[in-house]
Amino acid sequence: MMSMYTKLFQPLTIGPREARNRLIFGSHTTNFSRHHLLSEQHGDYYASRAEGGVGTIVLEEHIVHSSDFPYEAALLGYLPETPVALASVSARVRAAGALTLVQLNHNGQQGVSDHHQRELWAPSAVPDVATREVPKAMELEDIRAVIEGFALVARHAVRGEADGVELQVADRSLLRQFLSPLTNQRNDAYGGSLENRLRFLQETIEAVAAVLGGNYILGVRLCADELAPWAGLTPEQGIEIARRLAATGRVHYLTVTKGSILSTHLFPFHASMHVAPGYAVELAAAVKEAVSIPVFAAGRIMDAEQAEAIIAAGHADGVEMIRPLIADPALPRLSQAGKAERVRPCLACNQGCQVRGLLNAALSCNVNPDVLHPWPAPASLLSEQPAAHDQRQAPSAKPPSLSEAFVIVGAGPAGLEAARTAALRGRRVVLFERESEPGGAVALAARAPGRASLRRIIDYLVQECERLGVELQTGTAVSASWLLAQRPGAVLVATGAKAGQGLLPIPGHDLPHVLDVRRILRGERVQGKGQRAVVIDETASHGVLSAVELLATEGWQIEIVTEDWYVGRDLVGTYDLPAWLGRVLPHGVVMTPHTSVVRIEPGQVIVRDRFALGERALPADLVVLGVYEQPDQDLYFALKGRLTRLRRAGDCVTPRRIEQAIAEGRQAGLWA
Repeated sequence: MMSMYTKLFQPLTIGPREARNRLIFGSHTTNFSRHHLLSEQHGDYYASRAEGGVGTIVLEEHIVHSSDFPYEAALLGYLPETPVALASVSARVRAAGALTLVQLNHNGQQGVSDHHQRELWAPSAVPDVATREVPKAMELEDIRAVIEGFALVARHAVRGEADGVELQVADRSLLRQFLSPLTNQRNDAYGGSLENRLRFLQETIEAVAAVLGGNYILGVRLCADELAPWAGLTPEQGIEIARRLAATGRVHYLTVTKGSILSTHLFPFHASMHVAPGYAVELAAAVKEAVSIPVFAAGRIMDAEQAEAIIAAGHADGVEMIRPLIADPALPRLSQAGKAERVRPCLACNQGCQVRGLLNAALSCNVNPDVLHPWPAPASLLSEQPAAHDQRQAPSAKPPSLSEAFVIVGAGPAGLEAARTAALRGRRVVLFERESEPGGAVALAARAPGRASLRRIIDYLVQECERLGVELQTGTAVSASWLLAQRPGAVLVATGAKAGQGLLPIPGHDLPHVLDVRRILRGERVQGKGQRAVVIDETASHGVLSAVELLATEGWQIEIVTEDWYVGRDLVGTYDLPAWLGRVLPHGVVMTPHTSVVRIEPGQVIVRDRFALGERALPADLVVLGVYEQPDQDLYFALKGRLTRLRRAGDCVTPRRIEQAIAEGRQAGLWA
């Protein structure tokens, strides 16, 4: 069978080296560092992606100067121990066949002063819109010191046996800040004209190239459009900058991105499922027409088929992927082998992989529990042979006994991952789901506007279970007495969560015009002519705000009431809030923060502002309870103490995210 990939998996010459294919695993924050150096965990993480078949890996940014300490676990590339740590990781990546590049960066105004308690450095005293911290305008000796820092860390990369370096000139980059009129307001040789604004970057390139010589790659990750045309870099300027960089003869490739300090929700590593895949590809294509060095497209490139189409159309020479390779390191290998349907899909949900912040959490993934807790799956993962315990029966056959089976009740993400894992280990698995289709709360959430991507993880897990011979029975509710009578070998209860009444049950919550979020997403509505809805938002979650968007698009007049200081708190961390506001505000959605609900009455909701005296009534033909759910654990407690091997996982333990459900499902599958 001829491969559908005629371009993506072809070798690519990048300066003095050759990559085995045209996929780059882009640099991103992991918080895996130890003492601000690459760690053994980094080695495991990057080696896994190299073994999965990616051509080039750009390691997490290495900070080039002590004036920049952007987050607590940052890799401080100027430390003298850096080459040894680099060499350890580079050797593992090289052994698996991939190139290793070290990203060099200084965050400039987009850093923070919390960790080193000193001023930020930037081209001008322009505050970052996120932190509002005003940086110091760099003096000439500061500029020289930072350039020397770039050269030093490039030398460390060479000593660390990397294949080259990448300069960060895109998001969170001092080099970009010097290029941009949005942040560079200098009137000396480093400001004003494009030639002057380019000077810092060009001097940095010359200093780094002098260290690398002709034997190492020098790449640039370039923001070619800051999405701020009134003052920032425009595509026209970005293309001209790319042309000038290529003309130096020092730069071996360009990765093209878009976004600025004013569009953080669109940075290539942040764009959520509501942003179109490949949103920056046309920009990469325009740059490719202007230069003769390899150009890599970036920005929500989600699978090998999309990547192949971009390269085949001549829009780029290669593509950068980050989140899809976090979700499944084997994406290149599986795709090239004609098994793309077996790739665990990235949802672009931004949950788990967005770790650069105050909490300093380690990188994880909503759909891939192996990021934090690697499990070497058996060879059957890639096998085309039937599963060893494929016990699917013909309709007339007598069902086999469950005495040796692993029985799972609930086919949400926890139950499905447990079934997949146990089946990979050779167990016979029987999976019961009371609803007519699997997926649980995730399948329901996928019905919301713009969130159909969530369905991909359920489809993947169901397909894997079918391939591995899991016996999935939908529309089947099982009781404790029936299960006990079957004497199963082991039982996992993964029955999910159910609607709750809130932290403090609201008087009137049981009136007929009051529906919970699940019922809204299922399509239930109250009867009547009115179109006024009050949404009581206790959780600030995606589910509640999805229900708001769904009702708004149906024409309901909506007022959201929350005790929070603003609506949409949970959407901040996933970079969804600006886009969500842009979608719902045109529908006239009213937001009422720091307000408590006193009671629900027929036709109205009585509320009280926490800072004002008295109560007031909000008209309501429909009331939506966006309150915390409760674990559906009746079956578990009915079985507890009566079965030798019993476990629970997912939301029936306590309602959380997909990430925890899948991680607990994996653990249960290994326990089975």
